[in-house]
Amino acid sequence: MAAYRHTRRRWLATCAGATAGLAAIAGCSDETDTSSLDDPGATASDGDYGDWPMERYNATNRLSVPHTGLDSEPEVLWTAELTGATRPPVVYDDTAFVNHGYDTCTAININDGEMLWEVDTDGSEAIAVSEMGLLVGDNGLTVLDRDNGEALWTSKSDQIITSIRLYEDAIYAGSEDSVVTFNEHGEEIVSFDTPDPVQSLAVDQDHVYVRCREDPDIDDFVLLGYSRDSGNKLWEHEITQAQQWFDDRVSRTFPVVESKIYTATDDYLLEIDGSDGDTNKITEFDSVPWTRPTVNDHIAYIERGSMAYNVETGETPETWSPEHGSENPLVFADGIGYGISANLTDPLDLVAVDPNSGELLWQKETERDSPHYPVILNGIIILPLDDLGLIAYS
Repeated sequence: MAAYRHTRRRWLATCAGATAGLAAIAGCSDETDTSSLDDPGATASDGDYGDWPMERYNATNRLSVPHTGLDSEPEVLWTAELTGATRPPVVYDDTAFVNHGYDTCTAININDGEMLWEVDTDGSEAIAVSEMGLLVGDNGLTVLDRDNGEALWTSKSDQIITSIRLYEDAIYAGSEDSVVTFNEHGEEIVSFDTPDPVQSLAVDQDHVYVRCREDPDIDDFVLLGYSRDSGNKLWEHEITQAQQWFDDRVSRTFPVVESKIYTATDDYLLEIDGSDGDTNKITEFDSVPWTRPTVNDHIAYIERGSMAYNVETGETPETWSPEHGSENPLVFADGIGYGISANLTDPLDLVAVDPNSGELLWQKETERDSPHYPVILNGIIILPLDDLGLIAYS
């Protein structure tokens, strides 16, 4: 890895009353417990805003988070301008860490949007953060000091790390043909081969779940279950789902709830038992879905949030009558669903919806198109936008 370089530049958008707003945020954040025992891989730093430790929030990719979010139309708090394509950040102790430009990782103070430091990387999009440090996937796995970006330890290899998950002080790293588990000191614990390059991982108490794709230009992928202790393969399923974007960024992960995997095929909303791989077709689709499901309170939301199904019955709730769909999978926090409007406007809107009816609660125009899913925290939302950077709303 190249040597890190410090920067201390402030990237702020005008926001009247920002100081008072931050005090209000800090005052309400103590009511939310972000270290729930049923939240695999969650962290609990001393920050006011809560943590977002890895892609899709936690080790089971839930996108249903224990944060307060925002209950009314927000205002821009700050803007951090970054070069190149910007990925969703991870968050720890009121600092956001973000990959952008395919070769840079930057640390940003959530209170004011100030850039704290940045490092050059080798181009991987995999990133995670915890008490041990900032984990960055490149040619092997590197753990950086969160305060200054200096490398604490590295595990070099000739393969790019494509996905990182954290669970019980262990690091799970997926690469081009394998998954390797490290302890907090970088020592290898377990490794096992995968049939194709790893797109994403999920980890729970007993299992590691892997999504692989042989060719990024085809729709077929493989879901596999492995024993977390031994790495032995338990089951395997070949699945076909149409991709929306060339990098499949809106559908490549999958939520796991109580050892049940939820994913979409071209035809069905599918539930897979994590222990034995038994499948249950929850419902048949009328049209091919383009996004992965988000499961919240026993309801699976899919196809840009326009469809909702009870995972136990397969039925659409009687109260469900959505006013719009979301460009990306919905994120749920404190009884509200958040997403990006699926319409033809440019730029798109950040929206909040009622999870029971789909009613639009508020919407806020973004400054660019091509956003990712929003990162929902306590009293603040961080939205990554390609070729712009991060925007924080409060």
